[in-house]
Amino acid sequence: MIDSSIEMAHEIARVARRAGYDAHACTDYEDFSRRYDAETSVVVIDLMLTEPDGVEIIRALSGHRSPAGVILTSRFDPRVLGAAERLARAQKLWVIGTLTKPFSDSVLENMLANVEQTAVERTLKFKAFPKLEDLRAGIERDELRVYFQPKIHLHELRINSVEALVRWQHPSLGLLSPDRFIEMSEEGGLINAVTSAVMEKSFAQCSDWLTGGLDLKVSINVSTRSLTDLELPDKISALARRHNIRPEQVVLEITESWLRNDHVAALDILTRLRIKGFDLSIDDYGTGYSTMQQLQEFPFCELKLDRTFVSDAHRNPDSRAIVESSIRLGHELKLRVVAEGIATQTDWDLVSRLGCDEGQGFFIARPMPGKDMPDWLDRWQATLGDGTRG
Repeated sequence: MIDSSIEMAHEIARVARRAGYDAHACTDYEDFSRRYDAETSVVVIDLMLTEPDGVEIIRALSGHRSPAGVILTSRFDPRVLGAAERLARAQKLWVIGTLTKPFSDSVLENMLANVEQTAVERTLKFKAFPKLEDLRAGIERDELRVYFQPKIHLHELRINSVEALVRWQHPSLGLLSPDRFIEMSEEGGLINAVTSAVMEKSFAQCSDWLTGGLDLKVSINVSTRSLTDLELPDKISALARRHNIRPEQVVLEITESWLRNDHVAALDILTRLRIKGFDLSIDDYGTGYSTMQQLQEFPFCELKLDRTFVSDAHRNPDSRAIVESSIRLGHELKLRVVAEGIATQTDWDLVSRLGCDEGQGFFIARPMPGKDMPDWLDRWQATLGDGTRG
């Protein structure tokens, strides 16, 4: 525990000891450095430290690739505390939570209570990362799977479309989520192969659904590394024709931050995709660098609000303001607005009340294999008949 106040540092340490930790109170970085090691499970950092301050300690922990859980505290503006939390997460630190001073002992105890089990789960999850050659072989062995998550019209409560989400059925590590291999595929030059496999499987599934009478749009994430190929619109169009998929059934999701990388190429590729009839979505809106001018220049049809703002909007006035203004802006630009990460009834109620068009998230449905979609849709419609949703 490192805090600018020796009394507060000892109080935090006392609470931690009561929770079963071997805790140490520190008020300066030299003492903290002597006590910190790779076995440290939790670090509580006061942002208002001096020489170095809390942000510099975050940077130092990141440099050491610290596996410890981090709790940030401050008496300062909550927006600064939130900014420090986002910085720590961006630095790949495990942020357990933040506490605005003064806080009660019980709040800290609750935050510490589940750290040990979470740490075990994190260790099991990340101890064995696959290698690039494993992924190359996995693609060749057709080990990639595509799951689909429904997107619901929030007011009419009908299913409009699904998002295609890639998984890797690893022979020894089990079903791996994208955070275990997408970055590696991008850095190792395999992302185009992954994207091609996802599109192939997604279009094939849409074709099967159509045969069974289910007409759904499918949203597919396109990696920024794939968006350097000026022939990409022709390739996607040819693939859709081969599966008898109408271009308007396909939504291509592009991450917002990519738009600044190569403005001319972006305008070329995205304009041609729209000319060919594909819908375009700006994904993770609010986390990148979009301006009104960029939203006007690029031919988007849809704006997807980033899940971090959606999940935080009911308790954070700043997040709510971002969600509300983004919905208003999207509608003024004639864009369909989708809220990602709807995890609770509270999230659903808020984005619905603010006028968002569509939503997706665990509160609606978890991603599922394509073969399960018709049965899930039947259950959803039956639930609506009971009047138990929305």
